[in-house]
Amino acid sequence: MFVKSDIRKITIAFEKAFYHEVYLALGKAGLIHLARFQEKDSVMDTGLQEEESLTREIISASAYVLNTLHLEPDKTGSSVNLVHAHEDEAFVSGVKRKLERAVRLQTKIRETRDILARNIQYAEALEAMGIDAAILQKARILQIVFGTVENTGFAVPSSAQFMIAKTGNFVFGMALPAFAADMLGFLKENGFADKSREVSQLRAENLKKRDDTLNRRGGILDEYIHRLKDEKGQALRKMNSEYTAYEEMLKAMHMSVFSSRTIFITGWMDARERAKLVEMMRTVCGGKFIVSVRKEPDAPVRLMNIRLFKPFELLVKTMGMPSNSELDPTPLAAITFVLMFGFMFGDLGQGLVLILCGLILRRFGQKKIREELVQAGGILLACGCSAAVCGLLYGSFFSSEHLLPALWFHPTGDIMKLFFMTIMMGVIFITIGFCLNIINSLLNSDYAEALLEKRGLAVLILYAAIIVFVLNFQRTGRHPELWAVSIFIFLPLILFSLRGVLGAVFFQKAKPNNISEYIIETVMDIVEIALGLFANTISFIRVGAFALSHAGLSIVTYTLAGMADPSMKSAGALMIIVIGNIFIIGFEGLICGIQSMRLEYYEFFSKFFKGDGVVFSPFTLKEVSYE
Repeated sequence: MFVKSDIRKITIAFEKAFYHEVYLALGKAGLIHLARFQEKDSVMDTGLQEEESLTREIISASAYVLNTLHLEPDKTGSSVNLVHAHEDEAFVSGVKRKLERAVRLQTKIRETRDILARNIQYAEALEAMGIDAAILQKARILQIVFGTVENTGFAVPSSAQFMIAKTGNFVFGMALPAFAADMLGFLKENGFADKSREVSQLRAENLKKRDDTLNRRGGILDEYIHRLKDEKGQALRKMNSEYTAYEEMLKAMHMSVFSSRTIFITGWMDARERAKLVEMMRTVCGGKFIVSVRKEPDAPVRLMNIRLFKPFELLVKTMGMPSNSELDPTPLAAITFVLMFGFMFGDLGQGLVLILCGLILRRFGQKKIREELVQAGGILLACGCSAAVCGLLYGSFFSSEHLLPALWFHPTGDIMKLFFMTIMMGVIFITIGFCLNIINSLLNSDYAEALLEKRGLAVLILYAAIIVFVLNFQRTGRHPELWAVSIFIFLPLILFSLRGVLGAVFFQKAKPNNISEYIIETVMDIVEIALGLFANTISFIRVGAFALSHAGLSIVTYTLAGMADPSMKSAGALMIIVIGNIFIIGFEGLICGIQSMRLEYYEFFSKFFKGDGVVFSPFTLKEVSYE
């Protein structure tokens, strides 16, 4: 707890002849977080350019084919023989060209059939009205139109100087030129859309024959594509998966340094896995390799938390990864977050619902192989347990405070006690934050930061003393003794004010350049510390406020149910209670989670956490092997 894996810098040298086998083994084992050499010989990368080019072409072509054929890459994988890379590229490119031609023909046939379908519809409408389509093109004296109307229930006035025939929503109009405008105006009033120029002169029977011919051609193309899918699909699925993974291996190779006979790999690994790495290299290269492991600063970070605290790494990583120069705050983050959530969302029944949701989310996350879902489910599970325990303390069960006796007190029954407890919770959390910063500073030999700075021991003593004096005054009504004020108030203030001088004398810190600027800066720092600590402490009152809000929503739920049925036994009253509890679990649960995170990050983490570490991310190739 509070520690991280011992990550060491590693350098591996081996014969170039084994480079594919070595990278395959490293990718399958997932042991090394690869790093780039500071002096990288870019000329050595040219030997990989042809492989990269071929790999990208194969991936691009196979991805197009798989997408067109609606196939997924094969996750089982088989072996890639790099000697046959050119043959693989020729194979997949050939399949792509054939498929592209077939798709172009399919598209052209589909577009032509769409046009034919409209023409067939128009021809059938004209034939139903007993009109030859050719008249639309041959008419000279008469004005003739054909199209569709929105209003099919119209009637032609007996006084009209034009003739209109209709079937369905299709209309055919004919008028002398002098009356053509009247005819068009009448048709437009009924939503006319002119289709005269779209009509084919062929009969519907002939158009259908052309459509049948195109349909047969489309069927032949469908069979051809289906045959390609059956004959080439499995090979292309494997090829895409294999070469996609191999591309990742090529990217990793670019981080290495090559010579004519030797390859050098550098990176980071867990010191506990050194023996595993050496055995793996011996299996691949025999004895023709060298492994050098040494401890260096700025190593990537791998957290080592027990299963109980593991999900809360998600909360910590949201703020940043703890560096090697600070303690891992995950255990404390887990405890503080769960406590605050439980205080705000104290209800036994609703807490049990959150536990169930957490279990479902963890199971769903495992099926979907999503670590974030599993961690979120673990957090929800822990918060549900906390809410259930606090629900027992508050005597709340599915928003009712009358079914269970309160083991502690009802939030609405003693508001001042609730606020006092939440503020004291804040005091404890802030104090722990100061202590963590002091420990981190001492571990990094930064004694001036640990003892004299804004988050150091002097300010911690000052803060703790003020809290103790205020609590004592509230309990006894007596002011603190002068000696206590001198030792615990004035002395820490003096030490903080002289931090520049004391740091220069005892800890080799730089001296202040300008005395007047240093004094002004110190005064402003004291004011900032006072206001900041006061605001940080009072901010925890929101824990009590949201506990009251939760209780208030519960009261509203049962008040509405009582208005529906004072006996609370009717279906309407029960439905109100159920819907009210669902709303509280969803809305209030989300709000309490957000507020807990806000207090965690801004009031607690801000006292000690830097989060400038780098996540340990080992090079990994999954489920694919290479020859």
